[in-house]
Amino acid sequence: MQRVNINKNQIITLYNAIPEESDEKMKKYIDLRDIKINSREDLVKVCQTFRNPKYETFRIIYMRDNNIVNYETITSRLPNSCDIFKVKAKTAFQKNIKGYQDISRRMYRLGANGYYLQHNHPSGNAKASINDMWITQEIEENIKGFKGHIIVDHGTYSWIEKDVEKNTLKAINNINIESIPNLDSQELIKDDPLMHKKINSRNDLARIMYDIIHSNHYSCLILTSAINDIRLFQELPNTFINMSYRQIGGYIKNRCIDTGSTRAFLATTDRPFFERAKDLVKLGYLSDCLAYTVTKDKAEIVDVADSEYVDQDIFTSIKANDELRKEEKWIEKVR
Repeated sequence: MQRVNINKNQIITLYNAIPEESDEKMKKYIDLRDIKINSREDLVKVCQTFRNPKYETFRIIYMRDNNIVNYETITSRLPNSCDIFKVKAKTAFQKNIKGYQDISRRMYRLGANGYYLQHNHPSGNAKASINDMWITQEIEENIKGFKGHIIVDHGTYSWIEKDVEKNTLKAINNINIESIPNLDSQELIKDDPLMHKKINSRNDLARIMYDIIHSNHYSCLILTSAINDIRLFQELPNTFINMSYRQIGGYIKNRCIDTGSTRAFLATTDRPFFERAKDLVKLGYLSDCLAYTVTKDKAEIVDVADSEYVDQDIFTSIKANDELRKEEKWIEKVR
């Protein structure tokens, strides 16, 4: 297939929950050395500074008694996951062992005798997940000095600590934050009617399309967070779909990273656009797509993607669909 280039000026952004200037705010270095942490509440106030609405970030805060001596930031720049250990190894087990050793050596160099773990959930739900509990347990068992793990986002936090009596970890979820520091990631969210919309079903998507007036020469890309809040709404020229699947998938993935989104949808009134969009769903580049028509009082769904492939987290599906990538080359040749 011939490579197609689309002028960025042809793409119209109707709504973006995370403006580009948020990157500059998040890049600023924050010196926390010598700040005292005498309580869980003190730690919450410090960690509020770190919240990022775009992607998940993991931090290790090194302590000497109650004083912060340094901290380490790790991110994969993805909305829903973070590779904590950036070391090279032949197996996952060896990688983890090297990671534990690196942290222990760093603690020794810093003169640290304890550490806190901290990360965020860009979705806005701070509840500790099963994976959060698992990685906390692995680190606590392999690195001495664990003081607690805090998950902070959007006015609430969760706390994972060691239950000494039961010798297990326990989580206290969704605790309200009474005092929030000045750097608030919620300030990065623009107030817009689409901000409070959720896409929990295809009917929700169709209702939104009824409210959006756009040219028949354009189709719509909608990205949502893990809890289905709209993060980005763009109008794409219908010629956009003539790019290769890999080009389109790369564009969608990059926009998801930019906006902290995990799900992507295309809605169109154009049949050729829809047919190729269905292939994108199958290949894992889209969560769902639909073709619709607007009548006098509603948007009516006329066709949808195969149900076997819908509602997928695109970062999970792209990683899992290696075999379909081979099929993608075959589809491109056929078309």
